[in-house]
Amino acid sequence: MSDFKTHVQGGLVIGIALSGAQFLFFPGHLDKIQLAAVCLMAVIGGVLPDLDSNTGKPLAILSALLSLIAPAFMLKFMAQYYALTPEFLICYFALAYFVINSVVCKFVKKITVHRGILHSIPFVLLCGICAFFFFVPSGKSMSMSAGVAVFAGGITHLVMDEFHSLSWSSGILPQPNNYTGTALKFKASSLSSTLYVYGILIAVGSYMFKVKDVLF
Repeated sequence: MSDFKTHVQGGLVIGIALSGAQFLFFPGHLDKIQLAAVCLMAVIGGVLPDLDSNTGKPLAILSALLSLIAPAFMLKFMAQYYALTPEFLICYFALAYFVINSVVCKFVKKITVHRGILHSIPFVLLCGICAFFFFVPSGKSMSMSAGVAVFAGGITHLVMDEFHSLSWSSGILPQPNNYTGTALKFKASSLSSTLYVYGILIAVGSYMFKVKDVLF
């Protein structure tokens, strides 16, 4: 099974490849900061399936990152109702950190199992669509590039897990083990979690195609 470091490296390779391709074949569509962001999104996509990891490391890192990014993106909205004084910002970011790390993380750990629905193609696709919406304010090229980067990073994660689930010690042909087929899949053993992810995916995907011409 691939470890966290290996998945980060895999996502980084994909990110560099995507950013490089964007720079070479579509010059001028994205600036240097956006190209770096695309690379970073591939790295994040490369670890997203391990949110259900028993070690909790990917969840801890992503939640810490989300604790900074999510409230920062909402500052413009909050400014309509509150004065952005130092005391407000301290309380605001502290509350966001507490909610994400103490409430959201515990909820994710409670409802997920390792190699469950988070290790699946529909979940990775859902993450890609969410990344698309997240970067809509930056324009069509950036939002589409970010969505593709997250999806590509996630698929790379699943492929690496499947590759490392094979045993290569018994000859030329690899032999499957108990983990084979638990990563690159379309459903989990839990019917409820499978239906839940597919339901969100269908809803979000339908909304994306409905409003794509209005967003840009």
